[in-house]
Amino acid sequence: MRQDSFAKTDFKTEVIYFFEIVTGETGQSLFRQQVAVGEEILYAYIHSSDGTPVEQLFVLREDGLLHLLETRYAWHGAGMEFGSGFDFNFEGEMVVITGYDFSFTSLPMRVARTVPQKFIIGSQTVLLSDLAAGGTSLVVRVVEE
Repeated sequence: MRQDSFAKTDFKTEVIYFFEIVTGETGQSLFRQQVAVGEEILYAYIHSSDGTPVEQLFVLREDGLLHLLETRYAWHGAGMEFGSGFDFNFEGEMVVITGYDFSFTSLPMRVARTVPQKFIIGSQTVLLSDLAAGGTSLVVRVVEE
């Protein structure tokens, strides 16, 4: 048997992705859940100054990036998308912004001191204030194994 017969074998391995929340300071993992390509991840919070509920819907792309699909909110608040050139429509009392071309390797954020922030992945809900104290720097990312 020739020794180089195995050298050219191309083994395809399936990439496994994990949605992870780590501390910004140390990178310590606070939450980790396996996610699949095409899976939707919802980030929901209350706008701190206007009190409007906001939802941002992401999807995991094949390249492992989080891609922003849409933003929803009940009424216009400071810093919210409006008239920015993105597509928007109304669904009931919600403003829905779409047409984004934003993909992220990571999402840096801080745990709010006054309002709830959560990620919903399938049936799993993760409240950021359950992971760390208000003011803590976090990084949301997808890692592959």
